[in-house]
Amino acid sequence: MLPNFFIVGAQKSATTTIHEYLVGHPDIYLPQQKETKFFARDRLFEKGIDYYESEYFEEWSGESAVGEVDPDYMYFENVLNRIDKHLGLTNIKFIFILRNPVDRAFSHYLMTYRRGLEQLSFENAIDQETSRIVGGDFDEKDHYSYVSRGFYLRQIEFFLKRVDRAQMLFLLTDDLKQDPKSCLKFIYQFLGVSIDYVPENIGNNYHGAKVPVSAKLQQRIAGGITVEKRFLRLFLPKPLREGLRTKLLSLNQKKGKGHTLSEETRRKLIEIYRSENHRLESFLGRSLKSWSDLKPAQDGAK
Repeated sequence: MLPNFFIVGAQKSATTTIHEYLVGHPDIYLPQQKETKFFARDRLFEKGIDYYESEYFEEWSGESAVGEVDPDYMYFENVLNRIDKHLGLTNIKFIFILRNPVDRAFSHYLMTYRRGLEQLSFENAIDQETSRIVGGDFDEKDHYSYVSRGFYLRQIEFFLKRVDRAQMLFLLTDDLKQDPKSCLKFIYQFLGVSIDYVPENIGNNYHGAKVPVSAKLQQRIAGGITVEKRFLRLFLPKPLREGLRTKLLSLNQKKGKGHTLSEETRRKLIEIYRSENHRLESFLGRSLKSWSDLKPAQDGAK
């Protein structure tokens, strides 16, 4: 069985939380692995649709709603063509969940920094974003697209060229945070499944982002092959090496309270997004006024 719905993003807007809520619904099948990247990464897509089905959907047992959660599917334009090629677009449903783009950008930065993939300050990173991702490979566009991912309506309009709006559901991260039960009922109704299911884990926190104590150490742990890694390969089997890597990454992390978004940078980003947000308000038919507040940024939803 192959998907008939996708939760496509936006990244860092509570897609992990939604996945954790929906995966237990008796009428919904989701792969245990969130974000397969199959339709986004060339090397995975080239393995073919049979690989995709057998790798991620072989445990399907009759659930009516079969889907995948991957926020890269909203951002990378080649995804829609690939879904159309193998699944068609006529009967596929798409769910979008959108977060204040300023907070989303900063949360994205913290995630990339936490992984040891970002050495620049947030301010320098957004100033250099265009030069880093234009002409870059998949990973560069994936990791450093802090600001560009927040132009939500542009990405939605790309879908609207190929997909009927009736096949799309639009939610806000604040909806899920403030009233998760009602938000989930919207999703259930949209997917045509029972609206009575309430996840046992509802209200759980799935977005406790952390940052490295040492960015340099994080880079050595999470980055490419080092002298230490070559040495460990001689004496430790892969499962033990991966366990050690996970433990070291955990020990090198702390809650990201030391990283804050300056008011000056927040103002700058609010202005960058202002026109886009006004258009999005009209499209959604609801106010996004809070997205222009100068409240301190909090890292959050995955």
